[in-house]
Amino acid sequence: MVIYFTYGLLFACMAFPGILLGNLAFRCPSCTAEHLATCPKVTAECVEIVREPGCGCCPMCARLEGQLCGVYTPRCSSGLRCYPSTGAEFPLQQLIQGLGRCGQKVELDVSTSLDHQATNEVHGTENPLTKRPAIDSWLWQESARKQHLNERKTKMKTNQLEDPRTPKMPQGVCEQELDHALEEISKMTSEDNRGPLENLYGLKFPNCERHGLYNLKQLEVW
Repeated sequence: MVIYFTYGLLFACMAFPGILLGNLAFRCPSCTAEHLATCPKVTAECVEIVREPGCGCCPMCARLEGQLCGVYTPRCSSGLRCYPSTGAEFPLQQLIQGLGRCGQKVELDVSTSLDHQATNEVHGTENPLTKRPAIDSWLWQESARKQHLNERKTKMKTNQLEDPRTPKMPQGVCEQELDHALEEISKMTSEDNRGPLENLYGLKFPNCERHGLYNLKQLEVW
């Protein structure tokens, strides 16, 4: 039974690759009449009506030039696109937070990469009756998500490098002398150097306070 199921699945993959791997996996649900009936009414002041972002179905007012925009806000009007502020440290984060601005569409070179386009702009108005391929939208969103995560990691690393480190306190004279005595003991206890253990009694072990300075009362080893 398992063998028949496996062969059937392989046959389906070869016969219908577009269905299994194409737009079906990333297609938005259809807009039903019941859903459209719950949409809020659009005011008469709307210069242009667009569909709400993502897989939404409700009509919304398009953003005008100079208004705030972003990935999850209504689209900009025709001829406009949503851009981050000039010189923004994290432009994609601005667009995700809805802090971009609608501006005149700037034609870019055809050789501009998809990553650069995803970083610096959000597509403006699209006709609600026409859909771009859902797979392209999914790839763009996935690219934006990965870039957003990379920017967050870079910001966290920068903050960690900027954190002030506690400077190491310099050793006091007494503490330095005590460290020297302990170092001499470590040399004496090696297997090849057992003879000079008698020299242990000739060492001075200073009595240090917590700040590394000499205590008033000093001890001697006899």
